Parts: sequence; C-alpha cells; structure tokens
Amino acid sequence: MTLYLKYRPQKIADLDLAEVRGILAAMLSKKDLPHAFLFTGPWGTGKTSAARIIAKVVNCEQRKDGEPCNKCAMCREITAGSATDVIEIDAASNRGIEEIRDLREKVRLAPMRAKYKVYIIDEVHMLTNEAANALLKTLEEPPERTLFILCTTEPEKMLETVKSRCAWVKFKKPTAAEAVASLEHVVDGEKVKWTSAALALVARAARGSFRDGTKILEQVIMAKNEVSEETVREVLGWLAKADPEEFLRLVRAGQTGPALQFIAGLVKDGVNLRSWVERVVEELREELLEKIKVQGSSFNFESILKEIAGMDKVYGQMKSAAVVQLPLEIFVIENSSALPAKSQVQKTNQIPNSNDRNSDNAPSDPPVTAKTRVEKEEKEVVGEVGQNPPSLIEEGEKEEVHSLGRGKFKLQDVAERWPEIMKQVRPKNHSVEALLRSTKPTDFDGENLTLEVFYKFHKDKLETEKCRMIVEGAVAEVFGVGPVKLFLKLGDKKSNNDSARDSLSGAVEEDIVKAAEAIFKVDAM
Repeated sequence: MTLYLKYRPQKIADLDLAEVRGILAAMLSKKDLPHAFLFTGPWGTGKTSAARIIAKVVNCEQRKDGEPCNKCAMCREITAGSATDVIEIDAASNRGIEEIRDLREKVRLAPMRAKYKVYIIDEVHMLTNEAANALLKTLEEPPERTLFILCTTEPEKMLETVKSRCAWVKFKKPTAAEAVASLEHVVDGEKVKWTSAALALVARAARGSFRDGTKILEQVIMAKNEVSEETVREVLGWLAKADPEEFLRLVRAGQTGPALQFIAGLVKDGVNLRSWVERVVEELREELLEKIKVQGSSFNFESILKEIAGMDKVYGQMKSAAVVQLPLEIFVIENSSALPAKSQVQKTNQIPNSNDRNSDNAPSDPPVTAKTRVEKEEKEVVGEVGQNPPSLIEEGEKEEVHSLGRGKFKLQDVAERWPEIMKQVRPKNHSVEALLRSTKPTDFDGENLTLEVFYKFHKDKLETEKCRMIVEGAVAEVFGVGPVKLFLKLGDKKSNNDSARDSLSGAVEEDIVKAAEAIFKVDAM
C-alpha cells in the first residue's frame, strides 16, 4: 500500500486543514444535515477523503462525539470502497445526460444496508449543461436518506443554481505549518529519521497538495530510508549547484557565459527544468515580499517584476519548446547586462550611409545582409560564452542535428505548410504573425528558410532577435527538424508592383497594411 493511502485521513480530526475540520465538525454536530455538500479547492487538499469520512459519520453503527468508529462493518466497508450504498462517480468520464438520468432513476431506491445512500461526484464541473440541469432537479427534490457530496477544483464552471443548493465548504491551499504537519504524521508512522528543513523542502515541492507531498516523501524514504535535505534534493533533481540564488546572481552580474554554463549543468544532471523554474519564481517572489517588508514604498520594483514576468514566460514556453532549455537561455541573454546596449546592436544592424563615412580614411565595408548579421551574432554569443558554449548537444553531435532537415524539404513544402507555421506563431506573438503575412517564402531546404519582404520596416522588425527566434522555432516544430535559420531579403519594389504583386492575393496585400499597424506591438513582446 502506498503511503498516501496508508495515512489517508479516516476521521474529521485527521483532516489536515484546520479550518475544514472546524466547519465539518460544526455541521455534523447538528441534528439536521444538509442534503448536499459542495467541496471546492485545489487538487490534493483532501476533498475526496473528507467526503468518505462524512459517508462513514452518517452511516457508522457506533458513532461517538461526531466521529466514525472505523471498526463497525459499515465503516470498514466504506474505508475499503466496497460499500454498495456509497457510490463514487467520476464526472470527467461520466459527464453525459444519460449517466445522470441513470443516477436519478437509481437514487429513488432506498439504501440496501446503510442508513444513508451517499453519492460522491468528483470533478462535478465536468458535467455537460444538460447533465448538470438534470442533477439540479434531483438536488431540488432530494429523496429521503440520500446525501450528495460534490467535489471540484473549478467551481466557477458550475451552474450557479447547482452551487446554491449545496452547503459549500472551501478547501484552501495549506499553510506551510499544515503541510509540514501532514508530512510529520507520515514520517513518525514510518519511524524514519527526518529534519524539519527536509520536510519543508518536500512541502514546498508539493505546492499545496497533501497528496503530492506524501508521494514525494515516499520516494525519498524509498531512496535512503531517511528524510534529509540532501536526499530530498537528489530525489527532486534539485542538486546543490542548482541554486536559484546563484543563477540570479550570475544573470544580474552580467555573466552571460557562466549563466549559460549553469543551465547546461542542469540539463546534464537531468534536472526537471520546469520544476526548477518554479523554484526560481518562488525565490523571486520571496525576495520581492521581503524587500517590500523592509524597504516599503522606497523599493524599486521594476527590475524584479521584470525578472518574474520573464521567468513566468520561460515556464510557459518550455512546455512546447523544441529544445526545452532554449527559453531559459534566451532569458539569460536578454537579461544579462553583459550584452551590448540596444543602441549599439541597432547600429550594427544598419547599413552605413555613405554620407556618414570619412571618405578619406574609412575602408569600404561589405553590405550587411541577413546572413552576415546572423553569422555575426552567432560569433558574438560564442565569444561571450567561451570556446565551449554550453549546450545539451556536444560539438560532435551538432552537425548531426543541423543535417536532420537539410536537403529533405523544398520550397513547395514550406508553401504547403505555411498555414501550420502561422498557427504555431500566433499564440507566441500575434504581431509577428501579422508581419509574416507580408512576406513570401522563396527558398527552403529544411535548414535555411528565406523570406521575401516587400517593406523595409517589416524586414527590420522580423530581423530582431525576438521575432526571428519565434519564426525559426515555429518552422522547426512544424517540420520536426533541428535548428532552422531565417534569412530575409527585401523584394524589388518594381517587381512587387507587377509580377510579384500578381502572386499575392488581395487578402495578403491587405495584411501588409495590417502588419504595418502591428509592428508597434512587437517591441512589447
């Protein structure tokens, strides 16, 4: 038996949330019980456990002081899940009108052995509108000796009329003390060595779920039969060197290379990056609250709020990123003070005006194209990182990745799948999607994509690092290939007015104008 089931609460007094214990104890002490309860709150906070305890309380043959005895035949059957008069329904998989109609027919039947027939409906918000309305009729005219307990994590999705027919009990996220107390009950029962700091780490990792906390604790105990900080960190993949404070220090100090190497170390050691990002956000949140407490209104929130927003964005992007650490690496590059100032970057991307040169001494520089700009940026990043830029992919493997798509696709392929690419871009930034509508694919080999752009200001926007990486990532994801490089060329205005214009539909021409309006939103990505 897993520890979560072994130490599942069996009495009202066993429930981990103090507020819920008090509310239910008061309700169950009254002569008249509600005919329907509604338990709402986050996943893993004890809603279903509390529902089963109530089923035992109302049916216990030897109830004392409002608590079930857990020894009589009915208590044992309910605990084992074999009581015929206690029916648990998962609304996520039984959400239709037919299932609820079947329930309405059976609910009329008197209990077979128990005093009360109890229906526990989990994730009740998943019921269809028709099913919810059918349930409402039953709640409005409940049969005698029948009790309904509705459980959900999303009460806002329920019909207001259904909620109004129930006695509502809210299961909130536990306090740190409640979460640790729940874990202490388990380790004391298992008779293993533990420290308060280690249990605090487990509680923090569980993020408000008693169930998840016990599951994590079980893995720790199975690993070394003790609960120490070191063991907890090992199990969670949070190694000592994966300290969020150290990572933030490197980024804030502008140490781009070491910060990227820090990320590479996390990947190499198999750390769950999304879970680790959660730790960074929590660290930033605690830092923010502490500084507000100490410095009050004199504290400058701008930089730390920017970091929190940036890491939250990284967390969301990791879920669909082709290379999971890429969003985190981009965060480092964008937030490191070691990068050149924005004005300097813009200056290197502009083609110098011949009137601005010193005609006597200045050498003639080659024109800055999209390809040379990309190559230059790659050299700058490698120069910052050092001779061995950090990455999950070793140098010998990079060529293999680059060759995954090279030569396998043609221009026709990208033309046919262009709507899919636009669909991938849209949720990341709708303004970039608008800009892409003013372009025309002219070449693609599975690794290099060339787009023709008909307006220079559109080209300039798409060549920015943020926009370019969104497009490259979308193309790589659609075709399932390694890194894709985007190249942009400015179309000839004359050809755009005749033959090239003919190749564009009226809708695309209209989108060019819309893209011009959208470019001002791109900088706010």
